[in-house]
Amino acid sequence: MLQGNLQGEGGASDRTVEDVFVRRFLFGTFHNCLANEIVIKRRGNMLVVCALMLQKLPPQKFYFLIGYSETLLSHFYKCPVKMQVQTLADKAVYKYL
Repeated sequence: MLQGNLQGEGGASDRTVEDVFVRRFLFGTFHNCLANEIVIKRRGNMLVVCALMLQKLPPQKFYFLIGYSETLLSHFYKCPVKMQVQTLADKAVYKYL
């Protein structure tokens, strides 16, 4: 969660609902392609969404879905939305000792 979502901060609940919507929207748009959690950054009036994706779709479809997501989210939130996507061949395996 963001630091702005701390209890007592103004608009904390609004940002939390927006973050949940963005995460669910991207989970549905890139179904079975997310390798890890989505990171949402707010920089002034801009919303930056960082994600690790699995290479399960052709590159053309990835580019289309990224542009589609940026455009739709920009219209929903009335602010610029930028997606930073990195693709992986398969999920990273973390081992805890």
